Amino acid sequence: MSLAEGRIPVLDIAPTLAGQPGAAEALAERVARTCEDTGFLVLSGHGIDPALPAGCFEAAARFFALPDEVKLALKVGALNIGFLPTGAQVIRTSKVAEVKKPNLNESFYIIRDRGPDHPDIVAGKPFVAPNRWPPDLPGFREATLAYFTAMEALALRLLPVVSMALGMPRDTLAGDFRDPACTLRLIRYQPQPEPEEGRFGFAPHIDTNLITFLAQSALPGLEVRTREGEWLRPPAIPGTFVVNTAEMLGRYSNDRFAPTPHRVVNAANEMRYAIPFFFGPDNDAVIRPVPSCVTAENPARYAPLLYEDHRRKLNQTNFVHRQAQPA
Repeated sequence: MSLAEGRIPVLDIAPTLAGQPGAAEALAERVARTCEDTGFLVLSGHGIDPALPAGCFEAAARFFALPDEVKLALKVGALNIGFLPTGAQVIRTSKVAEVKKPNLNESFYIIRDRGPDHPDIVAGKPFVAPNRWPPDLPGFREATLAYFTAMEALALRLLPVVSMALGMPRDTLAGDFRDPACTLRLIRYQPQPEPEEGRFGFAPHIDTNLITFLAQSALPGLEVRTREGEWLRPPAIPGTFVVNTAEMLGRYSNDRFAPTPHRVVNAANEMRYAIPFFFGPDNDAVIRPVPSCVTAENPARYAPLLYEDHRRKLNQTNFVHRQAQPA
């Protein structure tokens, strides 16, 4: 039997969301088993209206079809908000590949929508700024924000399951997610039908938040690296979400739930679109291993980490536009 078989389970979360007795506990057990292995799973029964991801995919395609000069007018600046052109991200933090070539994709980043007079912006809070909306793209803002709002709500509803999977009470992580750092990243991957050494749509990497939700794309491309070094693709089931663990869950779990490297290769002859939603702690949260994952035999492997500091260091390492800025 292939090492890939059965490694990424499909989990129906409808009973948990409906509050059925024992459902959340049973789901947490299955989530824990998967997080100890590939760290990837597929969620069905999530209750998200199919029109929301469909509308977001359609909005992404319309945005990336705009002329380059229109997109470049929205180019990211001091923060990763807005348009990131092809060639602007090199994954230097990969632990499974020596990456020297930039990712073969272009992106558009959306964060929690705040106006210029929002108290957080007026106060100069880190990683907070108005989104950069295209001026003449009717419905784009509405479609992407509707999807953003629905995904954040789903992530928050599943946070107690994550706490229980860690062996902790269901409200353990709630204090670090009062104002979660969420990002919706629209991505268009250029075709790469002929393999090129060291060149990827997205180079092997781990996500750096808590968990990531990925609506199923029309074309394949995502590949997950098992502990044995085999690359496999998650089940491609329309209407489901691929979910993967990320670096902060690895820290909370003291590496019990170590994040799994993954990559994207668009071997098709056409553009591939993706709309990952990244769910992370508050910027002022201090991440430390939870008590259930720390023992005398397995002491804490990580010092407390301010999430804001983590994000700043990551951006300055992997993004060209941040490397000329002071720490």
